Amino acid sequence: VRKTYGPWKGLWTIPSGYVEPRESVVETLRREVREETGVIGEPTAVLAVRNRVTENVNDTFLVFSMTYESGEPRPDDVEVSEAAFVPLEEVRSSEDSASFTRLIVPKLANARGLRLDAYAPPRDRMDSLAYLLYL
Repeated sequence: VRKTYGPWKGLWTIPSGYVEPRESVVETLRREVREETGVIGEPTAVLAVRNRVTENVNDTFLVFSMTYESGEPRPDDVEVSEAAFVPLEEVRSSEDSASFTRLIVPKLANARGLRLDAYAPPRDRMDSLAYLLYL
């Protein structure tokens, strides 16, 4: 997606967003990708974790692979000015891609990552709205 704001305004980036209260990471991924691109996808594996700490922010960015389910890319025209399926090589080499995006894309092309495990703690011992374990 091409962002409409912030330091990466006008550049291709990975769709992203923030986890809402009472929302699992998987729910966030589905929602953010759908909101920004109109595409429905299913998260499959955690491929990378980036943590950025500044004086005012502690920002953790999880990079997931997703399986395409349906939809055609279209921007939301709020946070994103353009949405498209772009070949990884083009994203990696384009000056129109944000620096983190150019760096991370080739590293992820063959990554297997951590996959969601079926484990769930006993309901009578753990009060959770969501419990996700990736191995």
